[in-house]
Amino acid sequence: MAGHEKAGARQRLLFFAFGLARLALVIVAIQNAVPIWNDFFFPLVLITSDNLKTLPQGLTVFVGEFTTDWGVLFTGLTLAALPITLLYIVLSKQFISGITQGAVK
Repeated sequence: MAGHEKAGARQRLLFFAFGLARLALVIVAIQNAVPIWNDFFFPLVLITSDNLKTLPQGLTVFVGEFTTDWGVLFTGLTLAALPITLLYIVLSKQFISGITQGAVK
């Protein structure tokens, strides 16, 4: 006997519901994480303290009126994009199968 056959009705419901919804939840997680991670204007209005600024806001320190430290700025931008890129790489199999799941007849 499989483990889910011995489980109660609630456990079976959760097992199958999360199994079917897993791909959709991965897509929702990635699609919601990217704009939140890269948000610039909303924290710009609400955050007044320099030590609470988000990473994209902190990178504006390297852009000056007359000079810009391009090396440090691009390094910071690369590091800012790294967590979301790693999240996509780790979840890419579920992400692609979730997007293409509705396209199959």
